[in-house]
Amino acid sequence: MQSDRPFIHSLESRRFFIRAGSTDFRWGIDMLAACAVATNSDAALSGAVFVFCSKSRNQLRFLFWEGNGWWCLTRKILTQKFIWVQHNDDKISREALFEQVRSLAADPGEYRTNCARLCRSHSPTKRE
Repeated sequence: MQSDRPFIHSLESRRFFIRAGSTDFRWGIDMLAACAVATNSDAALSGAVFVFCSKSRNQLRFLFWEGNGWWCLTRKILTQKFIWVQHNDDKISREALFEQVRSLAADPGEYRTNCARLCRSHSPTKRE
């Protein structure tokens, strides 16, 4: 049965695990899967989505188990950077990050607008 909704919408109802800090994007799917299973093996094998961010903060990888194998989706933006927490205890940035990821899973088109707004509101002020 084919759906009219984009594939990314199927992630909306899943649990999300966000890896703080940057991830080496030279890692392949097996290394990312090992990281997900080490974080929470039950969640990893029940379809939770694990989200990783590149050092440059312009790419995200979504990893999840479905059926009998792993899916790994990459989202790259060209003009801005994703908001990304460096430590798990950074509550304000973490809330903005979860909102950013939920927005991307719900509607990638609307996400572009929300991301621009969030990035502007959380970017460090330039001091001279």
